[in-house]
Amino acid sequence: MVDMQLVGRCGLYCGACNVYRAQRDDPEWRRRFAERFNCTVEQVRCEGCGGLTPDCWGFDCKILKCLRERGYEFCCECPDYEARSCEKHERIARGYAEDGVDMRANLAMIKEGKLAEWLEAAAAQYTCKFCGGPTTEGAAKCHHCGREIVAG
Repeated sequence: MVDMQLVGRCGLYCGACNVYRAQRDDPEWRRRFAERFNCTVEQVRCEGCGGLTPDCWGFDCKILKCLRERGYEFCCECPDYEARSCEKHERIARGYAEDGVDMRANLAMIKEGKLAEWLEAAAAQYTCKFCGGPTTEGAAKCHHCGREIVAG
């Protein structure tokens, strides 16, 4: 079953976010994250883009602010995104592309009405092949079992 709250409005999968995973998987990881970003442990929390509240880490995301101001749910609805003139999205997409994440392909699936299929594929992609635990974007090792993450 897919969790619709994990649909990133920009084309990222919220279930592979470090904040999302630290909150759910590891209190020590959450504490270290809070230290790194000079905030309280309680502030290291998020319900995913589909379940954002003002208390969520990503509530003040520049992309989400832009979407709210323009009245769009996803970046792919915006003419600036389509024209590739949205510097906010282009910058973040370039960074994630280096890790093999194609945010435009993800948004294309969403736009085509393949939201559930995309979420299922993303959840499978970010699941450890050894222990079955959820993993995060950019991680080299599973934070549950410590084994090297195997692609595919």
